[in-house]
Amino acid sequence: MDVYRKILVKLYEVTGGKQSNTVDFIDLVKGEGFYPSYDDILKQLTESAWITETSKQDSVQITHWGVKEAKKALAGGGVNSRELERNANRLKSEIKEFLVMTEEFVADLSEEKFKEVDKKLAVVKKAIDKLKPNF
Repeated sequence: MDVYRKILVKLYEVTGGKQSNTVDFIDLVKGEGFYPSYDDILKQLTESAWITETSKQDSVQITHWGVKEAKKALAGGGVNSRELERNANRLKSEIKEFLVMTEEFVADLSEEKFKEVDKKLAVVKKAIDKLKPNF
């Protein structure tokens, strides 16, 4: 489980999963030993729509999506499934393009076509690397 989900799960536990409960986020992050990464954690959880800031400084509430993600993380499915699916579909698309480009290269064994295939292979490798942390 990544640090963001660890903090989210802790927030879920502290709030009892109730979206109306407010928590001092600095104290929560400090208590978990991640204070140096406070700003990054706050930004990531907010951008993921898992938490929302309140009018009280440094206080947050867990959102409906945060509750769902925390439950998923607790059940062992800590991977953001939408993001994982999107990245897997990106890999699939890049590989299909790679195959087409390879067929074009075989039909026209030119340096230009080879460079295109080589370039696409690097893109496929990036797509694979993006998926690796999830497995």
